[in-house]
Amino acid sequence: MTFIIEKLNENAIETVVDLYYRIVEELYSENTEVDHLHFRNLYTAEKLKKRINNKNCVYLVAKENGNLIGFVFAWISQKVGNIFWLGVETAYRRKGYGNKLLEETLSIFANQDCYKAKFFTYPFLKTAHCLFQKYGFKETTCIDKSIFGVDVLLMVKKITPVPGEHRTKKIILAGEAGQGIKLMAHILASILAKLEKEVALNLVYDATVRGGNIKAEIIYSDEPIEVPFFEEADIALQLSSVLDTTVKAKYVLIESSACGTDGEKCDLYCPESDRIPFGKIATECFSSPVFVNMIALGKLLQKIGINIETINFNTVFPSQFFDENIRAIRYGYTYQD
Repeated sequence: MTFIIEKLNENAIETVVDLYYRIVEELYSENTEVDHLHFRNLYTAEKLKKRINNKNCVYLVAKENGNLIGFVFAWISQKVGNIFWLGVETAYRRKGYGNKLLEETLSIFANQDCYKAKFFTYPFLKTAHCLFQKYGFKETTCIDKSIFGVDVLLMVKKITPVPGEHRTKKIILAGEAGQGIKLMAHILASILAKLEKEVALNLVYDATVRGGNIKAEIIYSDEPIEVPFFEEADIALQLSSVLDTTVKAKYVLIESSACGTDGEKCDLYCPESDRIPFGKIATECFSSPVFVNMIALGKLLQKIGINIETINFNTVFPSQFFDENIRAIRYGYTYQD
């Protein structure tokens, strides 16, 4: 018997997509066909072909005697390894192949200087939960079933101490007037301050009295902030339907309507998973566009590694629409993960 793990190549894409689809059907057997289509659309053959040569992509396949029997879909972002899917063919489970796939993935993360790894799972998946616990992953956040209809767990493994450059973060929030950028910035700054971070916040407006663009620049750190201004952010959130080209950042979360279906409107590079239809989600899931900013805030909190279960939202939100705002944040926190 010969067992190997290798990088996904184009010749194996159709086979791994088929296995992924069958695992989706297994996990979500009681869900609607709409739910199944959502997950299938995340990893189509066409999308995998576009991603596999990206340096941040970690797509692995396991083979026994030449037959593809398992896979990992993972992505490295800002020195954090994100494991989205790990699956093994039914007939080949309980042979330690899941362990080997996880070990290889963590080895790649370490070689790429990742300082932590993250994985979303469900409490009912006892085998997956035990597997990740065995390798040092700890539960950090639990999103209850009122958000998605099922409990969702975020598990995190520390690989190395947090590097100095990741203890201080520079963030830009960019959008149009009326999108609540100012409110979101103040809430984010308040959350960070209550987590005992040093925080600096600057708001930048267009010259127009009404309408126009607005930017919020935030720095937070474990140490005193000497210079509260910066040229380039570590992460930017762009909510406007027309991208603000003056925003400079190493990493960008973008309202997908600004990019077009294949990002043809955008000169920036970002993974497809980080082009998010915030406006569409707000309208379809919350029946109002006013929740765009809170959904986006949830996703941003997840990206910068803030455990939302440590946040006392009662101290940063007014009572009006409190429950809806918290639900929107939680929804954004786990969206597409």
